[in-house]
Amino acid sequence: MKTLLIICTILLPLSGVVAQNKYTSTKGFVSFFAKAPVADVDAKNNKVKVALNPSDGEVTFDMAMKDFEFKNGKMGRDAEKKYLETEKYTTAGFKGKILGKIDYDKPGSYPVTAKGKLKIHGVEKEVSEKGTVVVDKEGVKLLSDFTVALADYKIETPKILGQKMTAEKIQVKIDAKLMKGAKEVASKKKD
Repeated sequence: MKTLLIICTILLPLSGVVAQNKYTSTKGFVSFFAKAPVADVDAKNNKVKVALNPSDGEVTFDMAMKDFEFKNGKMGRDAEKKYLETEKYTTAGFKGKILGKIDYDKPGSYPVTAKGKLKIHGVEKEVSEKGTVVVDKEGVKLLSDFTVALADYKIETPKILGQKMTAEKIQVKIDAKLMKGAKEVASKKKD
């Protein structure tokens, strides 16, 4: 029993150090947009869970599809039901690595490439997208802007008021502000 107590006393502080080195957020922002003849498809989600391990560049994004808010409420309900099938495919996400030289101790803007698996609509695809990591005294910001082909993820091209949307790709934007693990826990307590 005494040995177990000594081991726990040694390991417990070390587990906190590992968690504090990770940058996280539960309020990451992801949007998608597509131009359409009758009404544009425009949705935003600001409840995206994001984690970045600066020691190896591993990054994850996890989001509930129902958390996307559409500019047009009826369009959103139709998209969720008919095209995104959010009852069946409840989440989407990305798991991969950020590649590029980043000095997390030096404020600045760093061009990077994120490589990994993007999962949408139950389909997982290997992707490589350009982005930017912005380091400042408050944390890290992840930015990216890229397109996704609906057919790659077996999403039927939506019809709006009976007309098929002309865009077969959607524009995706990511803007996620991450804080070091301990700081985010502290900020949650204030809410």
